[in-house]
Amino acid sequence: MLILKLWNYFRGYVIITIEGYFLEKFINICIHRQIFLWDIKRHGSRKMTLKISIKGFKMLRPIALKTKCRVRITKRVGLPFVKSRYKKRKTFLVGAIAFLAAFYIMTSFIWSIEITGNKKINSEFILQKLSESGIKQGILKYNIDTKKVVSDLMLKIDKLGWVGVSIKGTKIKVQVDERIMPPQLVEKNKPCDIVAKRDGIIKSVISKAGFDLVKSGDTVVEGQILVTGNVPGKEENSGVTQLHAISTIKARTWYEGVSPVELKSNVKERTGAKTNKYSLVLFGKRINFPWGKVSYSNYDKIEIKKVFSLGEDLVFPFEFIDDIYYETRKVEKEIPFDEAEAVAARKAYETASENIPPDAEIIKKDTKIIDNDDATKTVKVIIECIESIGLSKEIGGDN
Repeated sequence: MLILKLWNYFRGYVIITIEGYFLEKFINICIHRQIFLWDIKRHGSRKMTLKISIKGFKMLRPIALKTKCRVRITKRVGLPFVKSRYKKRKTFLVGAIAFLAAFYIMTSFIWSIEITGNKKINSEFILQKLSESGIKQGILKYNIDTKKVVSDLMLKIDKLGWVGVSIKGTKIKVQVDERIMPPQLVEKNKPCDIVAKRDGIIKSVISKAGFDLVKSGDTVVEGQILVTGNVPGKEENSGVTQLHAISTIKARTWYEGVSPVELKSNVKERTGAKTNKYSLVLFGKRINFPWGKVSYSNYDKIEIKKVFSLGEDLVFPFEFIDDIYYETRKVEKEIPFDEAEAVAARKAYETASENIPPDAEIIKKDTKIIDNDDATKTVKVIIECIESIGLSKEIGGDN
């Protein structure tokens, strides 16, 4: 049956409707004249539909006249009709084929590189290393060996702990995980002291090796020896044993930040005037349109970029950029004292927080308003923490 359907499709056939009083006579004459009919369906006593070959349909006219039946084509099916339909649309067909060929070619190249996971390593630096390995916009994606790209990046950037590279559409995705670099420590076979890396008040000392020189409640300063590796003998005149001191020392520490309370501030505000500048980016080259000159000396700029893409991963090297320039001017505004104080307190807190290590535990925050001699005010923020302040220092060394 499948072979017969394919044969009929390649030869072409029509579905016709026949109406009249002598439908049986119509069928009998067709059979007698060896005209092949199939899928005959009756629709009442005066109407039926059936399928017939193109050659057979051309032989129906005298039969229809003889039986006084009306024959009407309802559908044309098959390859001959498809070919006939597109003979008059050669330009459209050529254009469609050219479009498909161009689309296939364009999607065979990499037009976008996406880097994720990096925090401390600059994306431009990773892009530079990728470029050195031949991975850049315009490269044929079928020539990319992702395993080799991973290996090259791991060798060229020692701060990477893991790299994953995948190709999706016209985009190459590079996912990285940065290595946590261990602190530089004194080798275990070298004798060392534990010194304070900042001022503080000792909260606890837990030593595994070494001789404690401080206890809970002692005030210490940066660089002071807290636990020494020079351990005296238990007996008199037994001398001193040098070893690698190991200790966990917690201390209360303080971080300060100050900021003036400014009751007047120069702020930028837009005048309402704006100018648009348009440009196209084709294969990495930017083409600026000649109109839209910016005559403002002070302005805010907003860039709206529209990348031609189909979905998230099928990106093409065509961009439309709309740069909007808003004219601005500086205006001095008076700020309410409460608002100015809150702004100063936030800035002071940010200043104080800059040097707090990630593992420090913040236990207290104090905010003070200081009256200056010139009738101005300053906000001072003090943050109290509990943190580890021990630092290994080689005995007799500089570090």
